[in-house]
Order: sequence, then structure tokens, then C-alpha cells
Amino acid sequence: PNATINSDVDGTNGPNTTATFTLLPGQNDLTRDAGYYICIPIGDLVWYDINKNDVWDTNENGINGLAVNLWKNISGTWVIWDTKYTGIKPGTPSDDGYFNFCVAPGQYYIEVIMPPLGLVRARPNIGNNEEFDSDITNANGVGTSASFTVTSGQKKNDLGAGYYPMAVVGNLVWQDDNQNGIQDEDEPKVAGLTVQAFDANSNVMVAEAVTDGEGKYKLDYLERADIYLKFEVPSGYSATTARAADDAVDSDVDHTYGLNTTRMFAMRSGMINENVDLGIAFGVLPVEWLDVNAIRVNNIHQVTWSTAKEVNVDYYVVERKYANENVFTQIPGKVIAKGNTNNTSKYNLVDNDVALTGLYIYRVKQVDFDGKFTYSKLVSVQHKGENEMSLYPNPTKGESSLDITLSSDAKVSIEIYDNSSKLVRVITNEAYQAEGHKAYLINLNDILAGVYNLKVTIDGVVTQKKIIKIE
Repeated sequence: PNATINSDVDGTNGPNTTATFTLLPGQNDLTRDAGYYICIPIGDLVWYDINKNDVWDTNENGINGLAVNLWKNISGTWVIWDTKYTGIKPGTPSDDGYFNFCVAPGQYYIEVIMPPLGLVRARPNIGNNEEFDSDITNANGVGTSASFTVTSGQKKNDLGAGYYPMAVVGNLVWQDDNQNGIQDEDEPKVAGLTVQAFDANSNVMVAEAVTDGEGKYKLDYLERADIYLKFEVPSGYSATTARAADDAVDSDVDHTYGLNTTRMFAMRSGMINENVDLGIAFGVLPVEWLDVNAIRVNNIHQVTWSTAKEVNVDYYVVERKYANENVFTQIPGKVIAKGNTNNTSKYNLVDNDVALTGLYIYRVKQVDFDGKFTYSKLVSVQHKGENEMSLYPNPTKGESSLDITLSSDAKVSIEIYDNSSKLVRVITNEAYQAEGHKAYLINLNDILAGVYNLKVTIDGVVTQKKIIKIE
């Protein structure tokens, strides 16, 4: 650097000092300069997201005593530049969770050090207000924000970090000796088997565990996300029939996301799912199920299934029960199997006796030539009658009313997304609504004008409506 124009204050001999230099008698040195910048504040809040909506609300408390590291890019190398601990914001009576750095221009990111308190990060960048969202994206490692660049005179006081309780999933791997897909008391448990959780959208592994001496496992510190599990099945064994009975005693590996994987589970803050199990059977099962489905079409229920291969299979029947019943009953009809094949086979059977409203649960029974049988996973059809909904006014300048009329009690979620599919606002999340009519306020007052997508989920069934915000 040019010695006549650069700053020489490098802290060599303490704060605000230069390096040592020597002047001989009669010698002049007029190159010693000191440059100063306006301190740049970077902060400012770590909070507990009590309503789990991924944005900071004014009634939510900060979390004190957490270390926050500020990382700086020094000539291409990231180093911890400073560390602060969250506490009460100066000048306020009780605004907790505050942190603030004062730094020189440069490129930075923050890292929140969260101890094992059973908390996980809120989803980042939810909504359209940087003052209220969470910025922990894990872009530079666990607990970190994305990097950002600040210049002299700038402020960066919109860095937030929201946290809420973790989700947990477990439970058991056992050896299904009689291959009935049910956890019988006398069947042995399987220790030392690896279980992994994957994000269902990105297929990135998010957690891993190994079954203990009792065949049990636990995957904790799961964030709010859609996941599936993958089990390491020992050589010479295969996954037993999936979802052949109640969730507490069945096997859940149905190969939805590939060999030895489960279906998708929507994990939410504080959720504990201890019924995700695997039964392993020695050798090859008579049927390798690909898929089983049941849908309501034109006032009938159509049950369809497909297999990847069949060994010594005679025929199939379909069994049904209502949600409040304990025993399955066979519906009319028998479907003759291909018998022995390594090709994909597709089958179907229609249930015509479906006038009653309620939840219908189905399973397919596979019967061998020697009379042995196994079951498919359980599938269901919800016959509720017709639900109705209306949205007015639309377009709107600020507020609309969404009226939902249900034919039976249900869980209702309402979310607003923009045109890039970014979640803008959660109106309600899996709220219980009783049979009948209810009006929901759709508040768009602080949202920019434009066309948005209103996603309404009623007991897992999604309906989408366009809503237009005008000036």
C-alpha cells in the first residue's frame, strides 16, 4: 500500500497505536496517518417463538445468556471477530435477547451458539418484514446466517434468530418371524441398525441414530419440515408388510422414497412421533408391494394396488373397516393374481357400499397357493359430504373474509404465498374447527399490492384460491 495515504494505526502497541518506528537525528517521517470510520452496529435479537409462526411477535420474549459469534472475512479467511452474549437491551426495562456489535466495514455473518435445551431454529425468511423474521439459514454452518457486507455509516440491526421446541421421531425395529406385519410380543428386537431422517424436499440427511439393545431408536432435534426415514436392512432380510395394523404395532417402511424408506411425515415444533417402526423378515416376501391407494370417485371407492414381483401368490381380496370399528370385513370380490412374476402387476377392486359418511380404512390381503397370507399397508378414504368456502371481498384493499363451512369436525390450516411460492403469512395452523360455519379474517394491510395464493388445508386436503391485493 501507498505509505503516504494509508492508515498506520494497527494496534501493535495497544489500542489506537502504530507499529514501532525509528527516526535518526535530522530525519523526518510525514507518512504516519490514522484513518477512522463510523462504527457500524450489527444485531439484534434472539427470541423464543411461543406461537411457532416463524416470525417475532411483540409479546414474545428474548432468550438471554446465549453466545453470538461475529465472523469476518479477512483476505478470504473467515475468523471469529467478536463474541457477544444476549441480554437486556440498554435503555429498556426488560427487552431480553438483545445483542449488538460495533464493527468496521467488511463482510460478516453471525453464529448463534444454542446449548442442548431442546430448541431448534425457526424457519428463516418467513414473511416480508426483515425486522420480524428469523435469519438463521445455516448458510455457513449450524446456527449461522448468510454472509453480508456493510459499509461505513450503514446499520445492520435486523438480524433475528427465532427458536422453538424440537420435534422427535422413534421407535422400534423388530424381527417379524411370522411375517404378519405386526409386532408380536415374542418376536426378537434388532439392535445396531442405522436409521436416518431425510428432508423430503431436498433429500438431505438431517439426523441419524442406531437402535439400542431393545431395538429402539430416537431421532431428536428435528426442525419443522417434511421428512422420511430410511432404515439399514441387514443382508438376507427384507422389510415386512407395511401398515398392516394400528400405527402403534405395525411396520412403516413402504419404500415411498426408495428401498427401505417410509412415507412422508410432517414434523412440527414439539411433535413427538414414537410410532415409526420397521419389521424385518428373513428372506424374500411373497409380494413386493409398490403402492396401494384408495380414492372416492363418482360415489364409489376404488382400491388400487401394484406389485414389483410375486412368488406363489394365488389371489387378492380387499378388507375394510370404519374408523370406529376394531375388525376388518372383506368386501365383495376376489382378484386372481399373476402367480409368479418379476414384472410390475397392477390390480383394482371397487367398493360400492360407501353411502355412509366417515373414514373408511382399507387393506389388501395377499393369499398364497398354500393358504398363507400377508397384508398391504393401510390406506383410507374420508367421505365427509361437501365442504364449502367463499372469499370476499376479492380483490381487496386490506382485509377479506374467508368463510368455511364443514360437514364434519376437521383441522384447518390457512397460509398465504406470493407468486414465487414464498410463505408470506400463516393465518391459522392446524386449528380445530367444529362442524358448521366459521369466518377467518385475511389481513393483507401490511402486504404489498399483487396477486397471492391462499392455500387452505382441511384434514390434509388442499384447496388453493387466488387473492388480489390492490392499492
